[in-house]
Amino acid sequence: MTNGVVAPAALRSLSQRNLHDQVVRSIGLKITRGDYEPGQSLPDEETLVQQLDVSRTVIREAAKTLAAKGLVESRPRRGTTVRPFEDWNMLDPDVLSWHEVSQPGIQFFRSLTEVRRVVEPSAASFAAERASDSQVGAIEDALADMKATLGDVEAYMTADLRFHVAILTACRNPFLLPVSHAIGAVMMSSLMVTNRRPEMNRTSLPFHERIFEAIAARDAEASRRAMLIHLDDTLLRIERAFGKEKNTF
Repeated sequence: MTNGVVAPAALRSLSQRNLHDQVVRSIGLKITRGDYEPGQSLPDEETLVQQLDVSRTVIREAAKTLAAKGLVESRPRRGTTVRPFEDWNMLDPDVLSWHEVSQPGIQFFRSLTEVRRVVEPSAASFAAERASDSQVGAIEDALADMKATLGDVEAYMTADLRFHVAILTACRNPFLLPVSHAIGAVMMSSLMVTNRRPEMNRTSLPFHERIFEAIAARDAEASRRAMLIHLDDTLLRIERAFGKEKNTF
């Protein structure tokens, strides 16, 4: 860049990256939506070039990215095929977000909540034991924003997400950070089911208050229990939203 002007080579690189991302998202959405089913071959390279109006290079790089996410595999003379669902990297933020856009059903939210029930109660316990004062402050700040935005569904959900990510960060375990990024990628979708009206926010807030109070008191077991109770309530409200009477756990 010279005098604020982007060099032509840099522009070309940016354009290629944007095209690559668009193609990855387009194909990824079709796979997660079921347009291309496991075991099915994607259209051949020339067909994709024409359909998506991009170069062969972009198609090949997109296929490599999708393969890294576990969605497809490419073999000579067989082309590119969709891998079985169990091979997909469901903690990949892109894969999760594509599921979100694809209007996931109740089983998706059950599975997500099951992962949260495995991770977040222990995370709350660790946060109570390990969090620095500033990290406890970050959790408290998110809670304060939740209280201040009870009547604003979108703002409340944003603060709610910050609350949970702050707890995962406060564990001070670097291996949990990717989990927090993955959970954060679709937690907003879950909140749109459980907190889609302001009165739902008022119902969920006390659970978050009890979690924070336990962490601030440095009570690991109370923090674990408070988070587990919150997630049990979350699943119950998901079940109700989908017309089910009880959860599967």
